[in-house]
Amino acid sequence: MKKSSSIKTRITIWYTTLMFVLIVVVLALVGGLSYQLSKDSIEKNVILGVTQVAEKLSKRQPDVFEIVESQEEYKNVSIYDPEGKYIAGKYLYDAENIPFEEGVPRKETIDGKEYIIYDARMPGPPGMRGGLWIRGMESVNSSMILGRSAIIIVLVLIPLILILTAFGGYYITKKAFRPVNSIIKTANDISAQKDITRRIEIAPDAKEDELNQLSVTLNRMLDKIENLIKQEKQFTSDASHELRTPISVILAQGEYLLEIAQDDKERELAQSIVDKANQVSKLVSRLLLLARIDQNRQKFNKEKVDISVLADIAVDSMKELAAQKNITLSANVPDDTFAEADESLLLSAITNLISNGIKYGKESGYVSVSAVNTGEYTEITVKDNGIGIDKAHIDKIWDRFYRIDDVRNDEYGSNGLGLSMVKSIVELHGGTISAKSKVGEGTVFTIRLNN
Repeated sequence: MKKSSSIKTRITIWYTTLMFVLIVVVLALVGGLSYQLSKDSIEKNVILGVTQVAEKLSKRQPDVFEIVESQEEYKNVSIYDPEGKYIAGKYLYDAENIPFEEGVPRKETIDGKEYIIYDARMPGPPGMRGGLWIRGMESVNSSMILGRSAIIIVLVLIPLILILTAFGGYYITKKAFRPVNSIIKTANDISAQKDITRRIEIAPDAKEDELNQLSVTLNRMLDKIENLIKQEKQFTSDASHELRTPISVILAQGEYLLEIAQDDKERELAQSIVDKANQVSKLVSRLLLLARIDQNRQKFNKEKVDISVLADIAVDSMKELAAQKNITLSANVPDDTFAEADESLLLSAITNLISNGIKYGKESGYVSVSAVNTGEYTEITVKDNGIGIDKAHIDKIWDRFYRIDDVRNDEYGSNGLGLSMVKSIVELHGGTISAKSKVGEGTVFTIRLNN
């Protein structure tokens, strides 16, 4: 399973990593350039010092040795005889072991330290054969301490820089993605509350960027969806009203034909008309109820209702249907189990659940109604031992016109609106309904109403 991370987090990690890489690359370039510049500067200083001492020797100044010994500007210059023995200037014992090489600046290591060395040869004073060696030496390490210290300081500050970069970047990204959070919140609210009138909030001073345009576009889309839903609900309501009269006429004519039927065939045809007319009448009634609930036009009279009495009425009304399959109906609700509800609507919901249990129940099975009042809520349970509902369908049974099996539903005369209507009624009461089922063992519907 992939771990989820927000875009803000991924962007922050990306540019923090990029910042770290850039700092390392810049430090490497600065360090290398600093080293090379320091080395070039040292070479120039060493060559200059050797050149100045060589000029003084060429002029035969008698005090040149004293000058080299005493003056600070020649502190890195020393003079040797033709055999390489020290005469004057800075003395390093190990430097005598390094061969002289005229006119070539080079790097040598003495006692673990790096030095730039430059040698020049000059004629010696009268009577000295072979001339003199002038050697300039300067430590590379000491000259680069400042540069290296600066690099070390920056390296120490890298974690702090990265932390500040990450926090600052995350804050900026979070602020930039605020419209996205508003879009997500609105979408979740619409999904949870089923309130299609909600819109994405756009601040009056919001910048005209891509996210702002996305919010505006989504709001326009929601406007169109809301209008389409309103049109659909209005059509359902209007169609249901218009169909009630012709269906009533068909039902009346079918019942009349049933009365005057001359033989079994006519009686069978008339009965088929009556059954189908009743089925369509029930469908229209459910559509009309759903349309009224959707449009907030359904009458809702909330009062204190005795659930034990309501359960008995619902069970009694379904006994004839249950007898056709030899299904046992029972109501096990303690006396004085009350709930705040619309009696007619709640009775319709419970009756539909019982009817559902009978339709999909087994021969000689059972459907039971029970209830309990906890003080905080009243819980009504309708249980059967019927054919059950597969796990793949359990979350879809509340959708309008959803049918698990067209053949099976036609057999039982289902139109896919019963459970959808029950859910709408329960939600109209501010309650919830859930279903648990196992194929071959039955189904349990639970209504929970807040007191």
